[in-house]
Amino acid sequence: MLYGLDRHLADGTIMTTTTLLRTSEIFSSRLKTLLYLLGKAEEEWKSKGSDPAALLAGRIAPDMLPLPYQIVFACNQPNDLAAWLEGSQRERASPEALSLGELRAHVEAAIARQQEVVAKADDKLLDRIKHIELLQGMSVDLPGQDYVDDWLLPNFYFHIVTAYDILRHLGVTIGKADYMAHLASRVRHAA
Repeated sequence: MLYGLDRHLADGTIMTTTTLLRTSEIFSSRLKTLLYLLGKAEEEWKSKGSDPAALLAGRIAPDMLPLPYQIVFACNQPNDLAAWLEGSQRERASPEALSLGELRAHVEAAIARQQEVVAKADDKLLDRIKHIELLQGMSVDLPGQDYVDDWLLPNFYFHIVTAYDILRHLGVTIGKADYMAHLASRVRHAA
């Protein structure tokens, strides 16, 4: 089991953190980037005289779910982690019923909930097995570390990237630097 990850900070110091805390940092920072992207999209649409609510119908392809689903499904990953760590069930949100403001509140709640739960959790919980029900009567059992690395994080990034792609497809002026906003505080000018 991978506990106590060493991270090299910008000032050269080494900080040891746990797998769960690092996962929480990833969820939090990327969800904050998603909030930034949504805010930028809303501002741009308002400045063009367009109704930002029209963003909610955005999708990349006819067989893909629209933007609200991508946002809620991205939030499901940290919410599922928190519920699994607590031994509870995740509350279900109805993506089609949420306004842009409610989606932002949903993201903020996901950040807060997983931070609160992970702060009290111990990495030894990752020794447990996570049972996941799949479609068509299939399932998969994953050790906790694999659940985080091979299920939660890939699903999380898929939906974050899809939300980004939908906004970009709709003409929102965002680029890779916006998607990578979680690194902004670490960027330095060359000496």
